[in-house]
Amino acid sequence: FFLVGFLGTFYALRLYVWSFLKSVTEARMDATVRGSYAIIAQTPFDVILLQAKIGMVVGVLVALPAFLYYSRDALRARGLLPRSPLPVWQTLVIAALATALFAVGLVYGYAVFFPFMFAFLAGNAVSVGFTPTYSIVLWAEFIFLLTLSFGLAAQLPLVITGLSYAEIVPYETFRDKWRYAVVGMVAAGAMFTPPDPFTQIMWAVPMLVLYGFSLYLAKVVVTARRGSA
Repeated sequence: FFLVGFLGTFYALRLYVWSFLKSVTEARMDATVRGSYAIIAQTPFDVILLQAKIGMVVGVLVALPAFLYYSRDALRARGLLPRSPLPVWQTLVIAALATALFAVGLVYGYAVFFPFMFAFLAGNAVSVGFTPTYSIVLWAEFIFLLTLSFGLAAQLPLVITGLSYAEIVPYETFRDKWRYAVVGMVAAGAMFTPPDPFTQIMWAVPMLVLYGFSLYLAKVVVTARRGSA
């Protein structure tokens, strides 16, 4: 399983992923900016090592479910396999919702954020007389880090609703402390995005919308739970 994920990643990167990421980077650039910027390998080993690192991560992720499946009896005998307090169907529903929300975060990142961000930053550099030249390692790490941040940020409705429903964190806490949440989301945007207001706003605004939607969803769920109780 590890080898399938590891070797498959090499072919996927070569045949599809690199060209897709370049197309996303250039999607909103005008012809002048598109002809001026470049993605380069600074050393002879940059590309092969980057592909190996990504392949190892993907290989571990692909192998992990199989590892847990084949070692489940031994892990259960040692008390290391936690038992879910939820029925299997509820666990599957939550997993499906988490996957769908993660996909929504990716769609926003690749359809809106990355094209506008790269066009803005590269266009600004060209307008003042510089040629944007991106190291393939830093460029890929930047995209993958923000991809992960968008996917995890999209889990906010599920997390807030789950915590409120279980009364781990009361719904009223999320509602009354919204100002702290706004500051925290803007600060997180400053950590994940380049140091310019444009991209930070593009990161923070969807988070604020998600937080508002999460509060509404949590209110509906908590009200229904308390009413039935």
